[in-house]
Amino acid sequence: MNYRMTEVQPIKTLDASGTLLIDLNLKDVVSMLMFEYKNTRGSTTMADHLLSCLSSIALIDGSDVLFSLSGAEMHALDYFDKGKSPYLLNTNISGNMGLAALNYNFGRFLWDPLLAFDPKRYSNPQLQLTFDRVTWDASSSAHTLRVIAFCFDEKVVSPSGFLRSKEVYGYTCGASGTTQDILLPVGTPFRKLMVQAKAAAAYPWQVANILYLSEDNDKRVPLNEYTSAWLKFINSLYPAYREGLQFGGTATTMTVYATPYYDINIAGALLAATAPLIIEKYPLNEPFTPNPGATTNGMFEVSGYEPHGCILVPFGDQDDPDDWYDTSKVGTLLLRITAGSAGTNGTVKVVTQELKKY
Repeated sequence: MNYRMTEVQPIKTLDASGTLLIDLNLKDVVSMLMFEYKNTRGSTTMADHLLSCLSSIALIDGSDVLFSLSGAEMHALDYFDKGKSPYLLNTNISGNMGLAALNYNFGRFLWDPLLAFDPKRYSNPQLQLTFDRVTWDASSSAHTLRVIAFCFDEKVVSPSGFLRSKEVYGYTCGASGTTQDILLPVGTPFRKLMVQAKAAAAYPWQVANILYLSEDNDKRVPLNEYTSAWLKFINSLYPAYREGLQFGGTATTMTVYATPYYDINIAGALLAATAPLIIEKYPLNEPFTPNPGATTNGMFEVSGYEPHGCILVPFGDQDDPDDWYDTSKVGTLLLRITAGSAGTNGTVKVVTQELKKY
């Protein structure tokens, strides 16, 4: 058999909050890691998105950080890597579980023979996860984690490196028109840049209004664009993100935190056929507030773009490493983000996806 799936961490009931270290005791080359996360609700009140419970997922080797993302960032990056919606089942029904499969891709695609993680090249690789069960639901009763590695088995590969993705900067945005200058790391080819721009009841472009990328004090400016225009281009390249929502409604307005942040649509049905699902306004933003007008459950599909408020900036042909943005030729690389109308209440995080060569 050329490939196999290996259980790195059996199903583990996590403490309410804390940090978990998992030794990556593997010898075979790894193409992808899957983190299967489940959280059991204790109420119908959503305080945040399900993946807010996973504030950090990292692969470390001593002081060397091989990747480091929040659960939401990993989920969004997987969507942009594959062009498909990663699995997530959302719910606000008390007693039901929210489910997510978070995939970290070391290569351009599953079973990429050129780019993959070779644990033999590191002395003590460990997974490090930081979690808090109640950020999604203050009454959450339990949550579990399982980790699976997708490994090369009989197929012998000699990867030249792997995709290293990291959150490199985060800040609280400011008033409309204010700017934040961020010096990005240089020296490796960039495949992607991802900017997460979030604020309640706002769209990503209202938080981060302009993205400006400058080499060596404006010697060259690869990007200078309003994000509202940029998103129209990016969203033409990807299918809509989709996820299931098991919805438990009452006669009052409920708050729902779903994954898409732009062009959000809801389709489905309630069990009580006479109860209409009333949405507060259109177009929707996060969180949205449906009101079924009665105590009843239903099943819906939520679709849209910019998962978790993430704006993608891809560099070159995504399948050709030679066509990626070679920052080894750059002295300083500056990302300047100009705040939009919702900047005062917004947060911004910046993620880079680089080619880490062995």
